[in-house]
Amino acid sequence: MEQLAAAGWIGISADYRLEPATFPDQVVDAKRVLAWTREHARDYGADPESVVLVGGSAGAHIATICALTAGDPRFQPGFEDADTRVSAVIGLYGYYGPAPTRGLPSAPEDYLGETTGRTSPDGIPPTMIVHGDRDPMVAPAMARRMAEQLREASADSVVYVELPGGHHTLDRFDSLRCSALTDGVDDFLRRALG
Repeated sequence: MEQLAAAGWIGISADYRLEPATFPDQVVDAKRVLAWTREHARDYGADPESVVLVGGSAGAHIATICALTAGDPRFQPGFEDADTRVSAVIGLYGYYGPAPTRGLPSAPEDYLGETTGRTSPDGIPPTMIVHGDRDPMVAPAMARRMAEQLREASADSVVYVELPGGHHTLDRFDSLRCSALTDGVDDFLRRALG
C-alpha cells in the first residue's frame, strides 16, 4: 500500500466481520465501505468514479463478489440505493470457492450471469488476479479457473498473473518480487482507469 500511495494512489484499509459471521455479512461490510468511499472520496482528494477493490485471500473472494454484485439490494440492506460500482478489482492469492452461507450462493462464479448493466458495460470491471504457483492454502488451479470464467463472461480486460515460487500472502514482505508486483498493479490500474 505504501508503494502505491507513493505513486499517487489513495488507499483505504477496511475490515469485515469474521466468524461467527456467515456469507453475505462480509460482502455487506465491504459494500458499506464502498458506499462511504464514493460519498466521501472528494473530501480526501480522490475521484469517486475511480474506486478499485483489492483483496487478498478471503478478501479477494469478497472483492470479486462486490464487483459482480454492484447495486444488488441483497448485499446492501439499509443502503439499497447506494452506488457500489467499482472501476476495477484485484484479487491476490484469492479463494474463489463457496463460503459458509445463510442461503445466498457464495462463490463468485454464482454471480457471473447476473452482472449485466451493473458496473462496466457488460457488468464486470477490469480484473487482475495474482496467485503464487506454490500457494499451500489455495491451489493455483482455483485462481486460474476464476480468471478463465471471468474472461468468458467479460468484455473487459482480465489479467492473470501466476508468480513462480509465490506463496500465500506473497505481498506481505518487502522484496524485489513484491515491488515488481506493485509496479504491475500500478500499470494495470493506470490502463484500466485510463
